[in-house]
Amino acid sequence: RSVIPVDLGICDLCVTEITGSSRFTGYPFTACAQCGPRFTMIHRLPYDRVNTSMGAFPFCPECLREYLDPKNRRYDAQGFACPKCGPVLSLFDASGNARSSEDPISLAADLLSEGSIVAIKGLGGFHLSADAFDESTVAELRKRRRRPNQPFAIMSPSIEAIGHFAEVSQDEAELLTSPAHPIVVLDKSENCMLADSVSPGLQSVGVMLPYTGIHLVLLRSFRKEALVMTSANYPGKPMIIDERSALSELKGVADYYLVHNREIVNRCDDSVIKLDGGDKVFLRRARGYSPSYLRAGWAVGDRYILSLGGDLNNNASLFVKDQIITTQHVGDVDELETLDFMKSAIRFIEKTYDLKKPDMIVCDMNPSFLTARYAEELSTELGTPLVRVQHHHAHAAALMVENSIGLGEETVSIVIDGTGYGLDGNSWGGEIFVAGYSDFKRVAHLGPHPLPGGDVCAYYPARVLASILSSTRSDSEIEKLLTKNASKYFKHGIEELKLVLKQSSNPRTLKTTSLGRLLDAIAVALDVCYARTYEGEPPMRLESLALGGGPSEIQLELGYRQENGVYVFDTSSLVDSVIDLKENFDKKDIAFAVHKSIGCALGEVACLLTGEYGIGTIGLTGGAAVNTLIRRFIKEKVLENNKKFIVNKNYPCGDGCVSVGQSVVASSRIL
Repeated sequence: RSVIPVDLGICDLCVTEITGSSRFTGYPFTACAQCGPRFTMIHRLPYDRVNTSMGAFPFCPECLREYLDPKNRRYDAQGFACPKCGPVLSLFDASGNARSSEDPISLAADLLSEGSIVAIKGLGGFHLSADAFDESTVAELRKRRRRPNQPFAIMSPSIEAIGHFAEVSQDEAELLTSPAHPIVVLDKSENCMLADSVSPGLQSVGVMLPYTGIHLVLLRSFRKEALVMTSANYPGKPMIIDERSALSELKGVADYYLVHNREIVNRCDDSVIKLDGGDKVFLRRARGYSPSYLRAGWAVGDRYILSLGGDLNNNASLFVKDQIITTQHVGDVDELETLDFMKSAIRFIEKTYDLKKPDMIVCDMNPSFLTARYAEELSTELGTPLVRVQHHHAHAAALMVENSIGLGEETVSIVIDGTGYGLDGNSWGGEIFVAGYSDFKRVAHLGPHPLPGGDVCAYYPARVLASILSSTRSDSEIEKLLTKNASKYFKHGIEELKLVLKQSSNPRTLKTTSLGRLLDAIAVALDVCYARTYEGEPPMRLESLALGGGPSEIQLELGYRQENGVYVFDTSSLVDSVIDLKENFDKKDIAFAVHKSIGCALGEVACLLTGEYGIGTIGLTGGAAVNTLIRRFIKEKVLENNKKFIVNKNYPCGDGCVSVGQSVVASSRIL
């Protein structure tokens, strides 16, 4: 079957034409057969110009001649045009009034230099842009967009320019300049002069190169080394793709709007990747990589399996024949707007491949997810069987199919993340499974702790700290320890702390084994972060602190024991020790020791389990698997014991792989 083509970053030859002397000089929509928009402008297959939003721009004689010439690099290229026949740019002020200018990009660059915030319509949606070196402007953007701490991506004109504020390895440079042109997470350099508000509290920054002519010409006109180029939508929500929505949703945020008159058909956010040794770690798989195709090691015949994923950082997958087709990154499906986006993304693929109603619908076990509720409604409406897959089993299965593990095989899978609905009704997230595709066995997990207030703990991690400490210390000791900062840790101060401790002693309180919540608690204990303003903030800040530390005299171990044949890690003692160590050691060294103890313990127990179950492969997945240090120490322990180690390679290890895992679990149960 035909593959839906992905968007490709601007190639070197087109850059040369834009910046040199040619009929494309300065034209921001320059492209060729090797680069430019595809997925974001396609209405249907086959991929011909009339089936894209470029169909609104008939070729001029010169472009038509190149298009028809087999010897020309624009032969049969659907997405290119020139100043005579292609799209044009316009600049509007905050009220939507056009700013008269023969060169809207140069005017936008001048406005950015003066401290304005400009919304820019790009390839798959709108970005918000600002001078990345101007602290007052970046801080103002945060204030207006109500994003107090979440890191902003930035765009820089070249690898050389990036080198002035970040460390760039050869592998990272190759990834930045690859056809996908993703955002790559880099370490800041010692002399980094970026505004502190670009990525507060972190030693890293997400950077990308210009991937369209619009970005290229804008940065050349701006004449500085970096612009903030962050998605204009609220975090987790669908990209803004048209001017009317931008003027409405960005009112009071953007000072100006740089827009073009080419329709964005399929919204698509930027892909985000970091490199860990030789591993490419996807944080978000989208532009340049989506839609994604994965060939499973088996086929489902004439069936069509639709998998709706989870809740956060979501996408959907469609299993057809022997292919799993995954939509672009959708976002957090906790509101109807994002659910509608997911439905449209699914319909696009169904329409493209003439898929009728699914033969099976798959969702997460958590009944509160909007995706689960939609799955139930769709199953009833279509009369289609519904399959629910445990969240961490889906993670493990996605990891297995990515690494070509056969249908009858098993792995020891370490699955670490923030939360997932467990078979016992509690919140899981620090698990080791013996996993096959059709089923799994939970053979190890972090020690369970009360989760007073449920999901509120994810936003106020001091609640988790108090809960964990309540298993080793008296209420009066905990109050004495946390009272000084109670007003900072708890929304209602000391009275809330007392209520949290009371809830923690209630046997009916929901419990968690989440590694994410454990790292949250330790982040509070080390005064790194006491409130979450974006997903993963406390662990990310804790990791950033730990990366500045190193081996020391600190003796810290995450112990474990067996209970009814299941290994249970003693997280209470770990947190207790961290509190005691604060008196005599540097926080960054304690943070390093915490990561090492967790990684070594998980790796060690996984190796023990391979011997007990006769399995030779250990896998690591889940949202917390992006943690560089924990990942490193697990891998070292596994390789020391001569076991095969597998990780996610082409999909995020976070919830961006869940729909893929759901697809293969469901398929294994009908084959």
